[in-house]
Amino acid sequence: MAFGIGCPLAAPHLALAEEWQATLYNEGLPTHLVAVDKKRQTFMFFEKKSPLRLKYTYPCTTGQLPGDKQSLNDLRTPEGVYFVEYKIASGLDFKEYGGIAYTLNYPNPVDRLRGKTGHGIWIHSKGFGIEPLATRGCVAIGLKEIDEVGPQLTPGTAVVLADKLDETAQPRPDSGTAQELRRLMQNWSNAWASRSVKMFDFYNPDAYSKAMTENFGAFRQNKERLFKALQFIKIFNRKINVLEGPGYWVTWSEQLYTASNLSTEGVRRLYWQRGADQKFRIVGMEWTPRDLGMRADFQKGQLVAEAPLQQVSDASSEAPQPPRLDMPEAAPEKSEPVALVAPQPSQDKAAAAKAGQADKLMAANDPLIARRAATPPPAEVNWGARPSMEETARNDAEATQKGAAAKPGEQAAKPAEPAAAGQLPPPATVQAPVAAPAAAAVQTPAQPAKPAVAAQMALTPEVQAGLEKAVKAWNADFAARSTDIASLYDPARYNREAGTPRGYSYNSTIRELERRFAVPWLRLISRKPRFEVQGTLAVSHCDQLVVAPNGMEQGVRSLWWNRDDKGDFRIVASQFKSEELGLAADYLDQISDDASAMIEKWRKAWEAGRIDEYIEYYADDAIQQGRWGAKNIQKQKELLWQRVKPTLVQITGLRLVADRQGIRADMNQVYADSSGHTDRGTKTLLLRYDGKNWRIAREDWALLGAPAAPIGAADQQ
Repeated sequence: MAFGIGCPLAAPHLALAEEWQATLYNEGLPTHLVAVDKKRQTFMFFEKKSPLRLKYTYPCTTGQLPGDKQSLNDLRTPEGVYFVEYKIASGLDFKEYGGIAYTLNYPNPVDRLRGKTGHGIWIHSKGFGIEPLATRGCVAIGLKEIDEVGPQLTPGTAVVLADKLDETAQPRPDSGTAQELRRLMQNWSNAWASRSVKMFDFYNPDAYSKAMTENFGAFRQNKERLFKALQFIKIFNRKINVLEGPGYWVTWSEQLYTASNLSTEGVRRLYWQRGADQKFRIVGMEWTPRDLGMRADFQKGQLVAEAPLQQVSDASSEAPQPPRLDMPEAAPEKSEPVALVAPQPSQDKAAAAKAGQADKLMAANDPLIARRAATPPPAEVNWGARPSMEETARNDAEATQKGAAAKPGEQAAKPAEPAAAGQLPPPATVQAPVAAPAAAAVQTPAQPAKPAVAAQMALTPEVQAGLEKAVKAWNADFAARSTDIASLYDPARYNREAGTPRGYSYNSTIRELERRFAVPWLRLISRKPRFEVQGTLAVSHCDQLVVAPNGMEQGVRSLWWNRDDKGDFRIVASQFKSEELGLAADYLDQISDDASAMIEKWRKAWEAGRIDEYIEYYADDAIQQGRWGAKNIQKQKELLWQRVKPTLVQITGLRLVADRQGIRADMNQVYADSSGHTDRGTKTLLLRYDGKNWRIAREDWALLGAPAAPIGAADQQ
């Protein structure tokens, strides 16, 4: 492993990026991208329609000073490869920003590696026309132009900011580098999915620690623990793109990750640099969770990974073989599950057609990106630390078996997986969802004994009242993360009733609930259930939003209920279908008062200069304008407030928006201090709930106007 990447960049990067002339290659280009030529003050929007086509060209304005951005408030526009994060459509000064802005991910990991500072680099407009070199570092185009191109600046759009870019010479033939990097990203994915220590050979530890502000040794130790705990990992890269930046390359892909504990999808970005041995290694990563439809395609058996890339160097021999994706979770005597795997060159069409089944997926979080929180990932939960629902499951199954055996002429119901005394049963095979092809169906155990005549269910008032009570009990146990939820399931009949969707086995379902309940808090938003009858079963459909520390998901939860001899309803099948239902608004209604009250207390503590109270409102791993961690934020404020103290902090126009990572609060802010400095702008806070209180996880500030302020006087630039 080469460790020499960080040092050569300490000084040469200034000259390297000052006059960077961007080049686009015809290998791995995205479907659309933005390019800005700072020298000619030209904004370009490209579409890839075989070949690359220039769709829009506009005059633009960039930073007031030439060269690559290096530090906060240096009035320069950065040079490199960046990506659109989100759109700001309110609370902006019309004259300065035209009312609309698209934020970029500056500083990216390589910028942080090079020691660059600053933030708030946007693509926006100007209310009264543009003039050359007139921004504080952003890229601005006209009002008419941003209305035209804006709808295509979707999150994740690549943006190349360069001193020069000759659109008449783009794209150029690939020399082999772009193809090699695409292959390296796929090999890295294979090593990750194989749970192989060879994954760590793809990184430059020293550079990664600087770029990601996390010690690489701790990162590796955490991943090795996960590799031991997880039963399997599967990764699909739908399309690997690649672009060259000044002294680095970026590869990114729409990615689906699914493992024995969770699944997630989004966009993965890897930043690469050559080491002293001339081999490319990863110096930084970014992960953006996003609903891409890959999970749905996977469940239907329709997800197709990108075909293996041609090997162009002997470096590929260091990568492990692609992982087996058919690791059985069941006992050997059961039928083997058919897993979805990208067709390899040796597979014929008939064999590839059999790879149509997929695991049913559950809640998502990011399994790989650096974790700064102290909370352990779900895969590291110690199952022996609290009462196990599976013990209740076995007791219920044994009671059912004994009861059935006591009846003459009837066969006792067999538990899903008999276990030795004192041991948990092995996890059952993960079955494919209802959309799986009949030819690839997994065989199920023999049906349990049923009464000679099965009575049809009727949705009478009495039945409906019982169902409402049962659904209410399930929701209450789920929201409380209570092990009592196991008593609502029928172990002997679960996942074995004809006509119900195939999903997790009973044992796997209970284990998955335990994993979900391992989080420190959980919130459930649920609308009134709807009921229907399907033969001898009743079905409840409930619109739900689940919010947890690792994100939120919403959709329709369906539960199939069987009525036992005592008249109690027990669950025999379940299904959750992700769908946008507008439940985030209901969630905001519930938490807006608490979140707003927290922001007001934070504002008062800031305005009064009460540092101990002020810092209590920040998460330990908070980010504030280039400062990482509450301790660094506190240190900066203490030094600043020794010289000048805040005298006014005024906020108006507060808006709360549900975010996968928490709650985003946008507001207009006016700030003044004892030196006479005053400024106004837009403040954005990302609020994260810790189970008791809302705390600030990220703080961003966009200054409106450019007041002349004493150096170091303002603490919000």
